[in-house]
Amino acid sequence: MNIDSHGHLIVPEILRTERHDEAWRPVVTRQPNGWQMVSNDRFANGPVPREIVDPERILAHMDAVNVDVMVASPPPFLFFWYLDGPTCLKACSIQNDGLAKVVARYPKRFVGMGIVPLQDTELAITEADRLATELKMPAIEVPSHINGKYLGDRRLWPFWETVQDLDLLVFVHPDEPYNLGVELLDRYYLHNLLGNPIDTARCIADVVFSGLLEAYPRLKFLFAHGGGALPYIRGRWDHGWNMRTEPKVDTKRPPSESIQLLHFDTVTHWDRALEFLVDTVGAHRVVMGSDYPFDMGSPDPVRFVRAVAGISDLDKQRIGSENAIRLLKLDRPA
Repeated sequence: MNIDSHGHLIVPEILRTERHDEAWRPVVTRQPNGWQMVSNDRFANGPVPREIVDPERILAHMDAVNVDVMVASPPPFLFFWYLDGPTCLKACSIQNDGLAKVVARYPKRFVGMGIVPLQDTELAITEADRLATELKMPAIEVPSHINGKYLGDRRLWPFWETVQDLDLLVFVHPDEPYNLGVELLDRYYLHNLLGNPIDTARCIADVVFSGLLEAYPRLKFLFAHGGGALPYIRGRWDHGWNMRTEPKVDTKRPPSESIQLLHFDTVTHWDRALEFLVDTVGAHRVVMGSDYPFDMGSPDPVRFVRAVAGISDLDKQRIGSENAIRLLKLDRPA
């Protein structure tokens, strides 16, 4: 079994129609070549090169690249964290219910990963509980920050306590890294090429140095894009923790000990980078991902992992399916 733990789709229920015409709802426009543009009153994303709405077409792509199961979540531009809490809850609930319908229709091919209005902690707790208990989803997707507030913020700790109690896998995806400095990222597509990896590392730093993992040691975090810049600056974090007092304010253990509790996907775009990630955190902490359907994703994740010479066949099996089965509490294939 090959499990893609990082895939996205848009459920039709969230799309703008004559009946449901809120400006925040996205519109998907198909181009003559089949690519799609997704836009609303705030964003315009695309062109998206592969199918993003129709599950049958998504399944056709999965079959073509030997992916048996996709863990599907909304794309990051549909987190809607810029809306007020109740409106965002409505948008999240629509998408979560739509995802549940996709999973019910294709239970052997899709696993649902829901979203919550994280800008309102109480509403986020309510929706997370509904995801786990009513919709039976094993995972939740969150942005790397909410209006510049990163995940170790103390105001979010009641939410993390609920997530830990529910035993949900938490998938962290970067979104709008312009809080790092728009003037530095507004050329050459740098908001993605540079901003996303740095924003992911900034988020991991918040989780690690805030003491969050010491307070809630059973939290299961999965970070997109191979952890961004994190694997390559881990040594600097440990060195700084040993040499300075500032990194010790909220945590009593070196960063590397907390990093070893995290998980990462394989969207690294370079076999040497994936080898280094596996060497750094261990194969048991890495899961296969594609970032389907975007052009910055890995179009053939199974082939990419299998072609990495420096990873053993046993570890490739762990990365391709075993780790995801464990983290998501999936039934093993007969």
